[in-house]
Amino acid sequence: MDFELLCPCCNARLKIDPELKAVIDHEAPKTPRTFQSVDDALGAMKTQDVEREKKFAASIEAEKSKKDVLNRKFDELFEKTKGDTSRPIRDIDLD
Repeated sequence: MDFELLCPCCNARLKIDPELKAVIDHEAPKTPRTFQSVDDALGAMKTQDVEREKKFAASIEAEKSKKDVLNRKFDELFEKTKGDTSRPIRDIDLD
């Protein structure tokens, strides 16, 4: 005596045999189409291409200025520590 139920996670239809304690059949739920036509899908892909190119160009610009940003941060931290002549506290000094 098999029985069917719906999976609470994916809404798939499962056919279970209680004697074997196993799933006998699995039917995946039908997913609706994302696009109505091939032209709609092609338009969405072109839009994604444009967005990807914009993000890539922005990452290239960020990478170009990365060296200047790191040099400035280093200079600021170097000036900050330049006046401090005290020795750093070591772990062994805390005992």
